[in-house]
Amino acid sequence: MCIFPFWAGQNTVAMQNVFYSERNGTTMNGKRFSEGKARRNGFYLALAVCLVAVGIAAWSTFDAVQDYLGPEDASTDPALVEQQEEDVRSGQNVLKDDDPEAAKKESASSSVPSGKTSSAASAGAKLAGSTPKKITPTKSPSPTPAPEESEASQVPATAPLYEISTEMLYPVASKQIDKAYSSGAPMYSETMKDWRVHAGCDIAAESGEQVLACGNGIVKETYTDSMLGNVIVVEHGDYMFYYCGVGEEFLVQPEDVVSMGQAIGTITAVPEEAAQQPHLHLEVRRDGACMDPRSVLEGKN
Repeated sequence: MCIFPFWAGQNTVAMQNVFYSERNGTTMNGKRFSEGKARRNGFYLALAVCLVAVGIAAWSTFDAVQDYLGPEDASTDPALVEQQEEDVRSGQNVLKDDDPEAAKKESASSSVPSGKTSSAASAGAKLAGSTPKKITPTKSPSPTPAPEESEASQVPATAPLYEISTEMLYPVASKQIDKAYSSGAPMYSETMKDWRVHAGCDIAAESGEQVLACGNGIVKETYTDSMLGNVIVVEHGDYMFYYCGVGEEFLVQPEDVVSMGQAIGTITAVPEEAAQQPHLHLEVRRDGACMDPRSVLEGKN
């Protein structure tokens, strides 16, 4: 059994009022009631501001998307497409009006009678239904043969300029050797009154006699030397022949191709051998080295 104090019954109603007032947010002086109302008003104000901000953001996003998609949507707008097609047709009509020839051609093609069209169609049908004829191929004309090339044009670019002679002949009629090749040994010179090497051979000849090419070859150079006189240098295969003591009028020029026995000059004199009888001083070199001309002429080298 519970025992309540004597004052418990007197304060029960007052305590209930206090508890009720606290549960409903009020007190005896009204201070708690005003604080709760202000708190609720602030919450609703903040909520309203947030909603307005969300609305503005949504509208801005929608407007930006519309601006981005605007040209593509406009290009697919049926009314705009129809307007563009109408503009194209009107432009073509203007071009036709400006070009009378094109207008005449179009009117002429449109004015063809339907009867002619139907007849052309029927003719095409007949051709389609008929048996194809065998087509005999015609012979094409034979091409005109090209003119034969000249013998000079048929010669390869790398062909030799001359055929190397297999044998040599003496450059003058006489084969008499007045003074032989010294093979590097000094010999006495009657003209110079000293001893010196004789690099060639002296072949006796008549003054004014023609000097002949010893073989097929090509003229490399012509010049005048103070000791050897007028000189003609001719390449004969692997050998260089120096025809010395010829006349001032050369019968050949550099780069001329000569044949065996062809006249290239005439006999005059050799300055360093003027004391001797008229003769041709002939020197032969191979790879720059002097050789015995008589051995080369007689095929001994």
